[in-house]
Amino acid sequence: MISWTEFGILLHDFLPKALLAIACGGLIGVEREIKSKPAGFRTNILICLGSMLFMWLSLRVAAMAEPGRFGDPGRIAAQVVTGIGFLGAGTIIQSRGRITGLTSAAMIWVVAAVGMLIGAGHGPMGIVATVLILLVLVGLGLIERRVFGKCVYYDCQIAFTDDQGHTRAEIDRTLRGVGRPVDSFTVKRVADHLVMTLQYCDVHPQHRRFLGDLLKIDGVREVRPLR
Repeated sequence: MISWTEFGILLHDFLPKALLAIACGGLIGVEREIKSKPAGFRTNILICLGSMLFMWLSLRVAAMAEPGRFGDPGRIAAQVVTGIGFLGAGTIIQSRGRITGLTSAAMIWVVAAVGMLIGAGHGPMGIVATVLILLVLVGLGLIERRVFGKCVYYDCQIAFTDDQGHTRAEIDRTLRGVGRPVDSFTVKRVADHLVMTLQYCDVHPQHRRFLGDLLKIDGVREVRPLR
């Protein structure tokens, strides 16, 4: 039967840490679940909670050492760092020369660290670490997609005046500035003007900036993206 001392430890020490570990792991897990990653909502909760349990148990076992004997609070906890590596390795897939799952593996590792922080009694640090992890996943993820993401190409039609080649020369000068001369695209006559069809990347702002430069040319009537 549970004693009052054990009940007090359960209520004031163990339970708050366990609930905080569930909350921190769940917040990270929601972001992973939305992106359909291998380690999702429940997985991250269990990793954070499990790491917290091992860290808490490690401290409790060390505190229960007999007087005059040294209790090592890091003995059990140290195995979490090693053991979590095997769990992370299971999310890494190598196929056809490509490796996927490295971010999920790193996530498992860092979520375990959050759980250990909480288990060691550093709840506020665990919360701050969770916020930082979410900032890296969400904030830097947006930057990564805009800066390093793959280009997505769309067709665009440039309608310009047929004024004995003056506007066409200005367009060619602008396009050559980005390494894409006019003669590499299709130009056809429509009524009293010319229409050129080219491709542009709509993912990266620096890749589609030349569309605005084309629109500033006097003889250009319209810049129409085809999406």
